Amino acid sequence: MNRQHDALTVALTGQLSMVLIAAAIFSLAASLFLLRRYRRAVIKSMQRRSKSDISEPTGFLPPEEPHQPPETTPVFKFVDIDTLDAVALKRNLHYRRIRRRPWVAAAIYAVAGTAFAATMTAAFLLSSKMALLPLRFLYLTWANAWPVLLTINLVAVVSRRGQWIGFAVYLLGGIALSIPLLARSPDLTVTQLAYLWFDANLIPSLLLLFFLNRPIRAVGPLVLVFMIVGAMGATLLASITSQNFKLLRAVSSFSLSIGIGAATTVWALHLIGFVVFALAGWVVLDSLRQMYERKKLSDQSVTIDAMWLTFGIVNSMGLVFEGARWMLSGVVAFAVFKIIGALGFSVVRARGHSPAPRLLLLRVFALGRRSEQLYQVVGKHWRTAGSIQMIAGPDLATTTVEPHEFLDFVGGKMARRFIDSGHTLDLRIDQMDLQPDSDGRFRVTEFFCHDDTWKITLSRLADESDAVLMDLRSFSQNNAGCIFEINELFNVVPLQRIVFVFDESTDQQFMRNTMQMAWQQIKERSPNRRVASCEISLLHFSGRHPREMRNLLYAISTAANASVRGK
Repeated sequence: MNRQHDALTVALTGQLSMVLIAAAIFSLAASLFLLRRYRRAVIKSMQRRSKSDISEPTGFLPPEEPHQPPETTPVFKFVDIDTLDAVALKRNLHYRRIRRRPWVAAAIYAVAGTAFAATMTAAFLLSSKMALLPLRFLYLTWANAWPVLLTINLVAVVSRRGQWIGFAVYLLGGIALSIPLLARSPDLTVTQLAYLWFDANLIPSLLLLFFLNRPIRAVGPLVLVFMIVGAMGATLLASITSQNFKLLRAVSSFSLSIGIGAATTVWALHLIGFVVFALAGWVVLDSLRQMYERKKLSDQSVTIDAMWLTFGIVNSMGLVFEGARWMLSGVVAFAVFKIIGALGFSVVRARGHSPAPRLLLLRVFALGRRSEQLYQVVGKHWRTAGSIQMIAGPDLATTTVEPHEFLDFVGGKMARRFIDSGHTLDLRIDQMDLQPDSDGRFRVTEFFCHDDTWKITLSRLADESDAVLMDLRSFSQNNAGCIFEINELFNVVPLQRIVFVFDESTDQQFMRNTMQMAWQQIKERSPNRRVASCEISLLHFSGRHPREMRNLLYAISTAANASVRGK
């Protein structure tokens, strides 16, 4: 091996490994810091008053005749589908669709991931000049297919029990392939087979713990891309300087002339390299933002792509010893993954274009992690068939942040996201993205409101939504904003299109009193004035039982179906 080739091998194996590890560690710290600042910025802007032309909470409805309370009495209906048979569930087409589509997406990613694994296996065997024997090929493909399991857990709603079952099935598959391999190769040991799996998956799996950690998952891949580019620059500049004698002497002379020691010089080279390449990293992030805004990427595809590309890069580094060109095998395998995935989603899109309902999600902001749990359950299912709109709040600020919103914050342009006038509200309504991304998922549109603009924004969104889900867990007389929302929903939205969620933390008597009062005060032009009876759907949701998730999905699907029938 010549000197040039040896230096290249060292750079691609040792230095690149260090770059990935350092980037992952710094990404975790930077993401936590930036998300904390982002949440504070959202809260601070929400508390401001815009002094706009829509500060009066007049509501969306036009002036009405003198008010007379409705003669009917509201009936509180608890949503419970345990008593419904399979035929009733089957008739709810939207419910069937949102339960099925996450698994369709998971199946597409599984096929694309298997193709990725087969490509990496072929590269390993060809670079090592080993025969492509069927059992050997299948076992290595099984080892390289580990990210398929991780992807399924990200895309589909899998319970903890289901995750263990999936892992057991994957493990049993590997054992089934190992038994005939060990029988045919006396020199082969179980330890050697286990080493092949750990060699392919241990390092990238540990890296994923950093940028796929739930608290930073929304922005972790973006920060990781930036950090990888910056870390590469820091390492590359120091490496080039150390290998170029004339450049090294010039840098040393300059450092001595200004009184800087050798250690400080090395740190300065790393810092300069990081800053220079960080500019390139920002260009890469801006390109990702443009691709996202042009719907070439989705928030989920960014995460999944980052995961598979990480596995491709790490697993191809070991092939450099067989030739530098084999370093591209990970990129080729990733390209195969993207092509097959795109073909699969294009087939699914071509099979039908059913109406995409819009869901308005309201909640008590003080719920914290419970809001995130409900959002995750609803989002994974609903976003495969329709969009979600919500008013931004501190509880989900770091969970629902989208790439362009996060980059606007980092670039100091957060203020332009807030609604500060009637013109801005009209513009945001017109700009709502109601079409699916390339992977079939719909987007979440957050409306950032000041203290004096959220009420009219709520009225507009409620009037234009097909279904409304309001989370009233922890609701009490201290939640004045939620009281206004209940009253406005009764005025604007037919009650059969609204689902209210509660649990033991809800002041249920106060909730019922608030709804009864809202019913007595509905405006003359409210669509609920024309109904013979009032049924209010109440759903108990603690988040601890799969049955509750099914009830929730069925309830909002029924609400969306009511909207379709009414049009």
